[in-house]
Amino acid sequence: MTDPSGFLRHGHDSFEATFSASEREVLVNLSEQLLEILGERVDDLYTDPLAAMVGITGYNTPPDDDVLLRLLPNAYADQVDSAEFRRYTESGLREKKRISALAIRSHLLNSPSGEESKVVINHESAQAWLGGLNDIRLALGVRLNVEENSRDQLELLAPDDPMRGVYAVFNWLGWLQESLLLALMDDVED
Repeated sequence: MTDPSGFLRHGHDSFEATFSASEREVLVNLSEQLLEILGERVDDLYTDPLAAMVGITGYNTPPDDDVLLRLLPNAYADQVDSAEFRRYTESGLREKKRISALAIRSHLLNSPSGEESKVVINHESAQAWLGGLNDIRLALGVRLNVEENSRDQLELLAPDDPMRGVYAVFNWLGWLQESLLLALMDDVED
């Protein structure tokens, strides 16, 4: 890890973080995977052009993939209410999450590359980064089977367990997200 400080306030309305080449690569890769997962569902049975224009879809069932189900959960316990709500909101929610992942990816790819990449973002981009980092952590959490009391088990993963690296990235992303939140809080206090 390059800079142990994560995101720091930089000037009046910007925040800055420095990433090593490998950190940059991990974040770009994870944001691209998130974009792939969030690809729009094909809705062959529902072709109302006006509904499509305003984001109403015909699909009203939760996603089959566990990661997508975590990213796009049911809004209500009642299946009928949840299905109706999903028809009106899932497309927009997917798009918002894609925009956040794209923001992370584009900031990293547009930053000077080399051994270290410095990323400078404004307040609006910081909100996108927070959302994108959260979504990536949610996806990794599903893959790690993170639950309320699973931290102790994850801390004891064997050094050769491939999930140990995933857990290290999960923790690093949490730290990075916290550093951005703290930088934003500094912005509010000033």
